[in-house]
Parts: sequence; C-alpha cells; structure tokens
Amino acid sequence: MRKLSVVYILPSRYDDEGYVLRYFRGILPSNTLAVLKSLTNVIAETKALGEDVEVTVEAYDDTVQRVPLRDIIKRSRRADTRVLVGMVGVQSNQFPRASDLALELRAGGVPVMIGGFHVSGMLAMFQKPSPEMQTLLDAGVTLVKGEVEAPGVLAGILRDGLEGALKPLYEITQAPELTHARVPQPDNHYLKRFFYKNMGTIDTSRGCTFNCSFCTIINVQGRTMRNRSAEAVLQTIEENYARGVNFYFFTDDNLARSPVWKELFDGLIAMRERGIAISFMMQVDTAAYKLPGFINKASRAGCYLVFIGMETINPSNIEATGKKQNKVESFARMVDLWHQANVVVHVGYIIGLPYDTRDSVRQDVELLRDEVKVDVATFFMLTPLPGSRDHLNMVKERVPIDADLNNFDSFHETFRHAGLAPSGWYRSYAEAWEAMYAKENLVNVLLRTPRSRYWQMLWMLMWYRYCTLAQTHPMVTGLFRLKDRKARRASFPRESVVSYAWRRTRDLAWGLKTYARLFLEFQEIWMLTCKTDDPRWATVAELHAKWTDARQRLRQIELQNSCEAAVKEIQGMLQSVAEKFRQLGGSSAELSYRLRRNLLKKAQEAESYLHSFEVQKPTWRQVVKAESYISDSLLAGYEELAIRYVAKRRQFNAYRHDLVQRLKTGRIWGIDVMRMPVAALFELALGLRFGIACLTRLH
Repeated sequence: MRKLSVVYILPSRYDDEGYVLRYFRGILPSNTLAVLKSLTNVIAETKALGEDVEVTVEAYDDTVQRVPLRDIIKRSRRADTRVLVGMVGVQSNQFPRASDLALELRAGGVPVMIGGFHVSGMLAMFQKPSPEMQTLLDAGVTLVKGEVEAPGVLAGILRDGLEGALKPLYEITQAPELTHARVPQPDNHYLKRFFYKNMGTIDTSRGCTFNCSFCTIINVQGRTMRNRSAEAVLQTIEENYARGVNFYFFTDDNLARSPVWKELFDGLIAMRERGIAISFMMQVDTAAYKLPGFINKASRAGCYLVFIGMETINPSNIEATGKKQNKVESFARMVDLWHQANVVVHVGYIIGLPYDTRDSVRQDVELLRDEVKVDVATFFMLTPLPGSRDHLNMVKERVPIDADLNNFDSFHETFRHAGLAPSGWYRSYAEAWEAMYAKENLVNVLLRTPRSRYWQMLWMLMWYRYCTLAQTHPMVTGLFRLKDRKARRASFPRESVVSYAWRRTRDLAWGLKTYARLFLEFQEIWMLTCKTDDPRWATVAELHAKWTDARQRLRQIELQNSCEAAVKEIQGMLQSVAEKFRQLGGSSAELSYRLRRNLLKKAQEAESYLHSFEVQKPTWRQVVKAESYISDSLLAGYEELAIRYVAKRRQFNAYRHDLVQRLKTGRIWGIDVMRMPVAALFELALGLRFGIACLTRLH
C-alpha cells in the first residue's frame, strides 16, 4: 500500500514589521481550502490514483493557525509516504509568504505547488513567468495556472506528485463546468478558529460579465458565468444546517449574474417556510436592483447584507475604470430599495482612482455617507493587481510600481498617483475611514436600522470602528493578534526574547486601551439608538436625519459660495427644531412634565438664537457658528434632556478626560477626589448594563 499525504496551505502575509499576520480568531474562512480538500477527498474515495494508494488530506490556514513545517518535512522522509504540499488561493500580497514557506519546504526535500490569483493572473497577461515566479521555478517549485476542478486535472497532478514527476508548470486552459461539481462542505474543526463558528462559504458561480480595469476576476475566471446547480447548493445547505451551519457568505464575485439566482432564492425561501432559517450575505453589482424580483426574493431568502461594488461616485472615475454599469444618479435610490427590503448595504469603495484628489475624496465620502446613505463602506487603495488590465498597462508604459508584492493588499501606496501626493494618498484613505466611522455617522446608521437588524449592525459597526482606530483593514484581520517571534520575514532581524517580550507587552497594552475606548464609545452610541420605538428616541432619529440632510445641502451650497442660500438653510433648521421642541413640550403626554418644561425652554432658546442670527446679517463665519450651535447645543442638548444616562455618560467622560490630563501634567491638586467613588460606581453599573445587553444578543 502506497501513501500520499496531501497538505494544502492558505498562506498569510507579513505586516510592516515583518511578522506573519496571524490571529486567535479570524473573520472569514477560506472557500478555496474547502473546495480543494473536498475535491481531494473525492479522488481518494473513488480510488482515482489506484487501488493500492491511501490518500490523506490536511488543510492549514496560515492566518489562524501555525503551519507545522517541521512535521511535514519529517513525514516526507518516511520511506512509505509521499508528501505533496499545495499553496492555494495565493493572492499577490500573500506571494512573499507563500514563497518563503515553499522555499523552506523545498530545502527539506518536500515537493511544493503554488496556485492562485497571482500565478494565474500573471500568466494570463504575460507570456512568461515573472522574476519572482522564476525564482521559485529555479528552486524546483511547481506553478499551477487555472482551476484544477476540471475533470481529471487535479487527479492528474496528484498522480504526478505520487510518482515524483511533477512538472515545473501546469497551465490549465479548460474552465471547469460547475453544474454537477460537488459543493464543498464546511469543516467544523476549522470553523472553530473563526469568530462565526456557524458560518459557511460557497461559490455558487464564478466569473463576471463586466470589464472593470482594476479587476483580476475577468482574466482569471473569465467573463462567462459558470454556476453550480441550485439543487446541489440547496442540498448542501440543508445538510450543513443539521451540523449547525446556518449563516453563509456566498463568495460569487457577482451572484446577481448567476443564471440560477431565482432557483437558489426560491429554494431558500421554501426552506425558511419549513423552519430552516438560513441567513446570508452576497456580492452583487450596482445594477442588480433592476432585475425583476431580485431584491424581494433575496430578502425573503434570508439575505441580511449585500456587498455592492460601488467603487466610486465620481463619474469621471467610473468612465476611466470601464465600470459603465454604475450610474451615480441612481445610487441613492438603489440603497433605499435595499433598505426597504430590510437588507444592510455594504459597499466597496476605491480611493486613488485617476481623477481623485484629496478634496474630491473628502467630498465624495461625505456624499456617500450623508446622501447615498450606505450603511457600511470598506475602503481600498487602488492597487494594480497582477492579472488586471491596470497592471498590464502600467508594465507596458513602464510606470514605476512597488517591487514588494507584500504591499499589494489594497491599503499601501504601490505607485505614484498623479492627483495625490506621496503619503497624502494614504492620509486621504485614513480620513475616509475616520469620516465614515465617526460617532455621529454610527449613530445615524443605527437610528435608521430596522430593529430586526440592530444587533447585527451594532456588532459590525463596532468591528469597523475598532479597525479604524487600529488602522487595520477589517477584511484581513481578526479578533486578537498572535505574533510568533520566529515567524518573521527574512529581510528583518530576529528579535531577542527581551526585545520581543517588550514589544508584545506594548501591543497588549495598546490593544486593551483601544478595546476599552471602543467599549466606552459604544455605550453612548447604544444609549442613543437602542429604543427608536420610544417617542424620545424617535425624536433623536428625526432630528439626526434632518440635520444630516441639511448639512449635506450646506456642503453643496459652500461649493457654490452662496452665503445667502446657506443662511436660509440654517434658518430653516433652527425653525424646524424650535417647532419640534414646542410640539413635544406642549402636547406629548408620553413625556414627563420635567422633560416637557425643559423642551419648551430649549425651544425658546432656539427661537432667540434664530432672531439674533437673522438681525446680524449673517456672514460665513456666523453660518459656521450656527452649525456648531445646532449640533452641540440643540441636538446634543435634546439627547441629554431626553435620555438621562447619555447626560451622565458625557459628564463622566469629561471628568475622566480631565483626570487623565491632570495626572499626565502633574496638576493633581485640582482633582475632585470626592467624585471618584461616584464615577467608579457609575462606570461599573453602566458597563455591566451594556455588557449584559451585548452578551445576551451575541450569537
């Protein structure tokens, strides 16, 4: 009996300090690992390599677990076992890590293959391997271009590996027909390493019919849609439900263009009617909402979040990237239709497209946030990914590109941008995150979120706010960072035990400080948004919505430099707020006498301010001051009057800030010591209340 041990590895990447990015809990499990492990198991079960061959399969995700390289090398030296390692799904930013792992394994005598988007994309666009790939070929590493699921392809490669006759390069030109392909099942042991242990990933289709210049999908997986049968996908989902998997990420680049989306959604709707409650998120294009019945069926089928490739709201950028299916004028309506169907709208947005400048990016993000009103935005820096038309054109035109593929992660500057200065490009990117995930917008998003989606949205925004503070990308990170002292890129020195321990201590302290800040910030956000069915909270939502719209109009007016129009906008907002306060203070029986009395005082204050604003012939300076007054005095004032704990939270925030500043500067004699016990008790009570609310809804 001959033994073949197949080991699949999804490599991670290195951080800017050279350490492998690895986490205690990940966010998104790999679909590629599931596909290849499942296919190899089928090959083993059917004895496709021979009756006398025993095949074992292992899969390792370098982002959430340590790859046992020594054990693999040791196993390969057994006389009765042939070991074959495949680096799978390797994107360009993972290629340096994949290369290091491959070279270490080759030094130990282990046969290694590397496939994925970098290899397939480069070989799809260029006639010969690039220097980094040639280095691996020279070391005896095998490169695999294309998809190995075509009939007999993977079995043939494994057979070559078993016989010790791997070719240097496999160029697979036949795209696999997916209709009757086996749908991979999630590995429950693997899923335990992720935040969502009940989550599965399935690609119901592959390819994309559009022609975006920055995209690699169309040149790697093709412009023709290929799909699994709806019956096979639905059967797998039902089987997985019995194993505890009830939440899915459909990894299709564009599920709306799958030929079987109707059958898939109808099947999921029927499942829900039988009590099999599946929820999922999916990726679609901006025109998907025009497909008859698409939004309605998706919502009824259990779609809670849709990821839309919006990329930009600048018409010039849309034309430059070839994304002609995107129509800026319809974005707000599109988002509203998804919202009406109770679906969260998450968009991908690229910063660094040809017509971007620092000012235009700032204005566009404000428009995306305040007028289009997306719920969540994930920002990327334009990156000329190998396999894309952008990369091909830059190479042909000899445009200087970063030589370090580790930086091709969509949040590093990889070339010189014409409209954004070096380092200024990254600042614009960071400012976009800060603007989107500032407290005011988080409150606005949660106030308009349906109650059935509230806690899902709160957790998501908490995660994105954390990533904004930590300056990490939410799609390539995890809950708690692990750093192996020995797992460092060769171009960086290995730190001593003492130096490494000090580094990790600082990392831990910073992490605890950031999580504490997040916990305190979201206490107030939660208090402002948790009861929109109550008249007090409903008024908060109404005032925030009116002010968001008014502020967006003011930004447009500023661009036109019309002070007269800005004054009218401010007057209208002041009048509207005063009338609302008078209405609540005079007739709302659901509010306490004390609150109604204070609201009438606040209405009188707003009317007095309006009168003084009108008689002084306002200038732009007075307009700016009036904006601050509306936001800081009227809106925040109402929040503190209507929601008692919000006022207390803000008071103790101010006390804590003052205490910290006094301790830092040595001005300890002015500290209000008598208030410390009260502050401590308040923090304990409110922290427990918020913590219990979160934990009871964590699932």
